[in-house]
Order: sequence, then C-alpha cells, then structure tokens
Amino acid sequence: MPISHRDLMLATPASSPFDSPGWLYELRYDGYRAIAIRQGDKARLISRRGNDLSPRFPEIIECLLELPECVLDAELVMLDDKGRPHFERLRRRAMMRKEISIRNAAQWEPAVLFVFDMLSVRGKDLRKLRLLKRKEAVQHVVGSVLGRFRRVRVVQHVGEQGQRLYDSARELGLEGIMAKRADSAYRAGRSRDWLKIRTPRRVD
Repeated sequence: MPISHRDLMLATPASSPFDSPGWLYELRYDGYRAIAIRQGDKARLISRRGNDLSPRFPEIIECLLELPECVLDAELVMLDDKGRPHFERLRRRAMMRKEISIRNAAQWEPAVLFVFDMLSVRGKDLRKLRLLKRKEAVQHVVGSVLGRFRRVRVVQHVGEQGQRLYDSARELGLEGIMAKRADSAYRAGRSRDWLKIRTPRRVD
C-alpha cells in the first residue's frame, strides 16, 4: 500500500529535557506537520489530517520536484525576520485561495519545509531501518541535492546533549525540542521512542 499521512509516527509529550546515550535531539518547529510525496512527475504536500497543501505552497513543490521519488516526514514553517518560526504567517498562507495572491506570497514570503525523516526512496521502504540510517538517507538525498539555503532543508540533530539544546531553544524563544531513540524504527501512531518537550510559552 502507498505511504500516506495515516502512517505518520507521533511523539509522546515529556515534561523535562534529559541527556542520554542512544538518543538524538532536534529543535521543534512551530508549523504544520506534513508528509511530502515525490512520485512520477508530481509532488504533493499532505498535512497530518490529510489536507492537500500543495496548491498553497508552490515554492515547496518546485523544490520537491528536483528530488528522486521519495516520501519525507517534515514540518512546514514560515519564518519571521529573525529566522524564527511564525505560526500566524503560516496560517495566513494556508488560507489563501486566489492564485495571484499565492504566487506573490510564494515569491515574497516563501515557506520552508524542514525535513527530519525519510520513509522511502526510489521505491525502497526505509521504515524498518534505525533512525540514524534514515537520517543519513535524508542528508544524502535532500541535503546533497538541494543544499542548505533552499525551501526544503534538512533538520540537524545532536547526540546525547538534550539539556543543552533545550536551553538554547528556550533562550531563542523556540517551541521546544524532540528527543528520539537513535535505533528506533518508524512506526505509525503514538510512540515513546519519540518525545516532544516544550519550552515555557512566552509573549513577545
């Protein structure tokens, strides 16, 4: 069966950060969870709830079409002038319906797709591989093709130092961090192999 939004792996909330061997840590991005599907001569961007975001974000689709066939797990984000996620900008973009407004926004206020996992590539299912191997595939397929400054980017991670990354996220006013077992397979539904740890909310 084709991979779809129903196959997304979901994180379990955790109350506090921690350092631990065998775990990877990533920044959390305040946006829309999305599955990006590159197949044949088409690309699609589907939200966690199954909504097709492709028509609203043509700048993302344009980048995805440069990749080989693959299925990516990612977060769709709009950034503010300081490079921080800005959810309200993203919400406004997602509500646009007029083609000319969407084209203008794609040029002057483009979104960014932060990719953190790969479910398949060139028809090969990667979900049984451990997370570190899947991340190597993301870097090889996405990072090497699109580079650092395109609309589709690779999420970087650190090993073992969850507390340090959490402190940095808090200082920058970011949403929090993700903690993931480095040897975990990709399984649909809620899992304790992925933990989401929020920073205290603050008002700018």
